[in-house]
Amino acid sequence: MVADDDAADYLNITSTIDSILKTYDIRLRPNFGDSPVTVEMDMDISSMNSISEVNMDYTLTMYFRQYWKDERLAYDPRFGNISFDGRMANRIWVPDTYFVNDKHAFIHDVTVANRMIRFHYDGSVLYGLRITTVLSCMMDLHDYPLDVQNCTLEIESYGYTTEDVTYAWQYGNRSVQGLEDVQLPQFVLEEYRLVKRQAAFSTGSYPRLSLEFRLRRSVGFFILQTYLPCILIVMLSWVSFWINHEATSARVALVAANKQVETARTTIGITTVLTMTTISTSVRASLPRISYIKAIDIYLVTSFAFVFAALLEYAIVNYNFWQSQKKITKENNRAPPPPATCQHRIPNSIYEQSNRTVALRLSQLEDERSASPEHTVEEGIPECTNMRTYNSSNRNAVKHRKRLSLDSRRCSAPELRHRKGFVYSVRRKASSIKVKIPRVHDVNIIDKYSRLIFPLTFTIFNLFYWCLYLI
Repeated sequence: MVADDDAADYLNITSTIDSILKTYDIRLRPNFGDSPVTVEMDMDISSMNSISEVNMDYTLTMYFRQYWKDERLAYDPRFGNISFDGRMANRIWVPDTYFVNDKHAFIHDVTVANRMIRFHYDGSVLYGLRITTVLSCMMDLHDYPLDVQNCTLEIESYGYTTEDVTYAWQYGNRSVQGLEDVQLPQFVLEEYRLVKRQAAFSTGSYPRLSLEFRLRRSVGFFILQTYLPCILIVMLSWVSFWINHEATSARVALVAANKQVETARTTIGITTVLTMTTISTSVRASLPRISYIKAIDIYLVTSFAFVFAALLEYAIVNYNFWQSQKKITKENNRAPPPPATCQHRIPNSIYEQSNRTVALRLSQLEDERSASPEHTVEEGIPECTNMRTYNSSNRNAVKHRKRLSLDSRRCSAPELRHRKGFVYSVRRKASSIKVKIPRVHDVNIIDKYSRLIFPLTFTIFNLFYWCLYLI
């Protein structure tokens, strides 16, 4: 008897649905020609992920439900609520809802299309879908990676204006569930709100619902991957301030090896500069090509400037040190040498004995010359190129040869003289415009002040930077 009653009810429901759909016009909205139909919505957020700064989008998976009333679908209350699969959605009127900021979306179809229709006896309809969509989110990266982003989900009617359809949230501010349980790897969901408004276009005013949420980026990842390495590299560049300025290879490098230490220590300033360049390149690779300056750019450029300034400080110290050494060498070379006489080539004891011999010989020659005028004095004097006892004929011959040599050069190389004059004028002009690096008598003073100024300045910069972007 019960089975017969169930079979009768089944036949009655089937006949009721067939009779409803037989006269149903899918082309017309409910209340056509009368007041606009109200479509209410709610959703359960299943997951939110893949927030991309490069593509300016995020991925959202949700259960999206719409409610409206179509009196043409009313039936006998004895049948209660009737549920159907997604195929029924192709036989009745459904709202033309779409996501305004959607890039790509799909309805899940495992194991069947994740759609459902539910009728209520008074004509109320529930239409639910399980959707994954990629939504655009235009991000402001001025404060990246210490930024806060505002992303939205925009829901709107595509073809029906406010004269035909109005949208509303089903349960007010409680119409969106699941956002509190969303876990994001790089962001923290601070707050969200539901908004109802109208979007005006040239074709009319359309109803729109918006889900707006505020995301704050977690900075822990960037502290470990970017900020902390930059701080350590900058501090590493200060090691050169404590290395002796005469140890050139030690100040220019920070690579140590078991063998050939002097060769390996050729990179503190160069290595730190290259490392900063590598970090900057890796950070830019994960961001879109935007023209404005970001917070992380300021930190990287400033850290690079500190590293480069440390390398430049060593160059100034090295320049002043070797210039002072060169000056000392020149001053030592300017000391007047002792007279270039024969005593430089003869030991003192031999020279004194030679002087007595020469004096005795000169006195003998004077006696002989007084006796014989034709005899010359130079006969018995030992050879010495710096003594002035050579005869006048030899002196005249030397002067004559020098004069001939100069005359021949002047006569044979006028072009050479012109070139020398041109080179001299160019050097003089270049020296007048050359920037002169200031010299310090004691180069240790530069290192002494650098040990204080560099850490103090970098500490002040960090305090200002983090207070500006975090407070």
